Amino acid sequence: MHRVENLRQTCRVVRRVALHYVGGADEALDRPAHVRSASGLTWLGHQLAAVSDDASFVGLVDPASGRTQPITIPHSPAQRRQFDTRRGNKADKLDLECIISVGGRLVAFGSDSGLAVRRQIVVIDNETLQPRVVALPRLYKALRQPVLGRGVLNLEGAAVLGDTLVLGNRGGDLGDDAVPTMDAVATLPLSSLLRLLDDPNGAPLPSIEWHPLWLGHLDGKPLHLTELEAIGDELAFAATAEATASAYDDGQVTGSVVGRIRAVLGSYRVEWCRVIDQHDAPLVAKLEGLVFDASTGNMLATVDADDPERPSELLELAMERS
Repeated sequence: MHRVENLRQTCRVVRRVALHYVGGADEALDRPAHVRSASGLTWLGHQLAAVSDDASFVGLVDPASGRTQPITIPHSPAQRRQFDTRRGNKADKLDLECIISVGGRLVAFGSDSGLAVRRQIVVIDNETLQPRVVALPRLYKALRQPVLGRGVLNLEGAAVLGDTLVLGNRGGDLGDDAVPTMDAVATLPLSSLLRLLDDPNGAPLPSIEWHPLWLGHLDGKPLHLTELEAIGDELAFAATAEATASAYDDGQVTGSVVGRIRAVLGSYRVEWCRVIDQHDAPLVAKLEGLVFDASTGNMLATVDADDPERPSELLELAMERS
């Protein structure tokens, strides 16, 4: 049983800053001057950690200025760390779509989206050690369950609720039966993930159960999950309406919402409000990273422009009564 409600609030962009790397571009590392396609966000102390879905870098972001310290991920097929259609190497990317912080350790998840290279997780144990890329095909196989549909698994959200890891599947990928996959969340013990990261082949797999979510429509287009964030004992989320029926191909974005999921297990209620820009117009952008800023009571979000030439932006979002 579920219910979807449009909150009697407005989620307004009150500040936006572009994310540029300290030190600019680095040709030897194949690093751009800016953060590309920021697809996941988490706090690491007083900084934000932003992950890109089409570049092998994690950025440590100053939330006030947008200045971003790059961390280089070793994944570099053919010495490339930027991946897109124009380069002809989109299928080589890890497609990191979400990131969490656990005791000072950063963990970023590949989406799966039907490719083995995306069944890997990037671990940054601390700022002095090189990131490691851990293949976890056993975990991804366990996550790929019939309840989601016959399309591909597409991990787009992750959050930590106490000692529990919550993962979110972005639905909408058409299977061979022409039925789109379902948006859903799954919970598993955080300790199980940490054991798998240290022993990918031998650590026991946790039991996993997906709980389907219905997020409703925005302007007649289905909303699909793009991020999760834990606030107390509730889950906040971002979702976007995008004209695509594939976990692999991007489409035209018509808008995004921010909301919360209550009572995820069993019956639940989804509440959301549309994001508008500083000029009271609907924000036509894909929100993919989302965190709560306790110092202001606002949300911070990153925009994935799906354009390698445009720097990702960090947005501050304030909730206002309609």
